[in-house]
Amino acid sequence: MPNPTSTLGAYRRGRGYLGGPAGLVGPAAWAQTRYWPSNDTRRPPRATLAILPGRGERAEPYERLAYRLSLDGYSVTYFEAGSAAANTDNPAALGEIRVPGVPHILLGSDAGALRALSAAGSPAVRPDAVVLLGLPLLHLAVAGEPLDTYPPRSLPDLPILLIHGADDPVSPLPLIRMTTRTAPRSRLDVVPGGHQVLDGPGGWTVPARVLLFVDSVRDGASVRDGASARDGASVRDGASVRDGTAAAAAVR
Repeated sequence: MPNPTSTLGAYRRGRGYLGGPAGLVGPAAWAQTRYWPSNDTRRPPRATLAILPGRGERAEPYERLAYRLSLDGYSVTYFEAGSAAANTDNPAALGEIRVPGVPHILLGSDAGALRALSAAGSPAVRPDAVVLLGLPLLHLAVAGEPLDTYPPRSLPDLPILLIHGADDPVSPLPLIRMTTRTAPRSRLDVVPGGHQVLDGPGGWTVPARVLLFVDSVRDGASVRDGASARDGASVRDGASVRDGTAAAAAVR
């Protein structure tokens, strides 16, 4: 198996290594992950990200996002849905990919967003920020799979980026806005489309939005009051979509 920290093959393919970084223990853990190391192999990654997909999701839609982040010096590990590493009863693997001295960020979609929130409270993980794509707030089946856990009553006191489709029936915007009111460090971005934002018409802006947020965490900047979900400046549908379009153009 190639050494993920010493070859550039993943960057040319954009697909990532089957397996994970050396911190993950056992062949089963490696077989259930994909890994995009930082493009800059001369120094530690700028931050580490763990991706937890949602119901019915596969790795391919995340490749553009992970590849974009790896090019900017971040290392990204994708944990297959249903894998032992992604199990909320055993979140240790999500902390094993942490690199000392750099931020550690959880990114979850749909049910993976709920797992990310659950893991955020674990002392074995201790993330510095969380990204939530289509956080499900209603008990509706997705891809034929019911929701197997309860939606959160509140969000943790961390920098949080929430990205949601304007027409998401599983995460209606009024409910999402109510959830963010008690989380002053959260930011809600609205994109065109439904529940699965990476596959929707606004999916091309998601890597830009995530990259800008991760950069702000890396630089030690909290979400500014003017851009917080509480103030509503960044969650108006038209403004959010326009801002994301400009952001996407800025980092492409």
